[in-house]
Amino acid sequence: MDLPQAVIARWKRRGVREGRMQAGQDPDTGELCRSEIEKLRRQRPSIDRDASLALWLEHASRDGSDRRDALEEAASLLTRATAIAERRDAYEGLDDLRRWRRRVLYLANAAAAPPPEPVETEAVPRLGADASAHAVAAFLARGEPVVVAGGADACVSDRKDWAPPALAQALAGASAPLKASDAPRSVDAWAGLGARGQRPLAPFLAAPGGGLYLHDWSLPQHAPAALLDTLRTPRWLRGDSLRRCGGDVPYANAWPSLFVGAPGTRSTCHVDGGALHFAMALVQGGVKKWRVWRRADAPSLFPRFAVSADDVLFDAERAGAAKPRWVVEQKPGDLVFVPSDCPHAVDNDGVTVGIATNFVDGSNVEAVAAHLADAGDAASLRLRQRLLALADDAGPAKRARRV
Repeated sequence: MDLPQAVIARWKRRGVREGRMQAGQDPDTGELCRSEIEKLRRQRPSIDRDASLALWLEHASRDGSDRRDALEEAASLLTRATAIAERRDAYEGLDDLRRWRRRVLYLANAAAAPPPEPVETEAVPRLGADASAHAVAAFLARGEPVVVAGGADACVSDRKDWAPPALAQALAGASAPLKASDAPRSVDAWAGLGARGQRPLAPFLAAPGGGLYLHDWSLPQHAPAALLDTLRTPRWLRGDSLRRCGGDVPYANAWPSLFVGAPGTRSTCHVDGGALHFAMALVQGGVKKWRVWRRADAPSLFPRFAVSADDVLFDAERAGAAKPRWVVEQKPGDLVFVPSDCPHAVDNDGVTVGIATNFVDGSNVEAVAAHLADAGDAASLRLRQRLLALADDAGPAKRARRV
């Protein structure tokens, strides 16, 4: 079954070959979407037909006035198709159906949500490097970001080891997928970052530029032992339950990860998947400018999903979208914490080097568990069981209410 994005991409390439449109043009796809939807409606209902129709309805709803009705129909179709597939002994597309159902249900709920009360933008609160883990956790439990000034020094043995020239030497011979933040809106690249291919890291790290971004590159999976030995776990992250769940589950050994942004690079408004909290230590370079919205603002930011990932994207620049609730200019040495499911966008002012992690604590463990239950695969359910067991062992006092 072809995804709508694949059909549209072929339609555009054919239009360029036939001279009906120019390369790089972003034509109106509304008529094509309506034609595909009507074609599918005439077909006999089946799992594959219902799934295809639902995905075309979701795609067509992105800029349509009947967004809510289309998404509700899509959610109903995918729910029915998933239920039928789950009763069969074998259906190869079951995982896709479950994933698409989660995505469309999220969008349908967002379309039906009432607009949140407007708020004024204010600075993210700042704590000193002597702040307790409890103080940081309290902000996350309230759904509020926080900065620990000087907190990045607790994440590495020496921040000089993470300067771009030092990294170029430490990672000589390594390569990684670099990205660029100039992807057009018609490309559903996650956080607005389009792929620029696998490239050697040393030349890029020696002189970061060209609008390129090393984004969320897993250090445990790729970095040499000598560089990993310079990492430290700060006290604010020692309660991360993910680190205690073993190596046979999702997210195992994914973090910490490395971010190196050339001047002017950015990530557009998005949330980190899986209801995970996020933390980034800025260890070198210029300033990272953050805008963070409340969880309740997400439905008002015109959400959609990346083509190849379960990560929510937002069009926060669209007229009428909610203003960010918080802003902060993260300076070298600062450690920023962003609560789970809070949309955020980041701009790099100068070359920046960040070390980041996603994590689970008492305030988001139940939301993460719900996400894993929806995923339904054996590895996700195994991780869910271990996270809930750790939460039960910690006791009710360690499980904060998510707001």
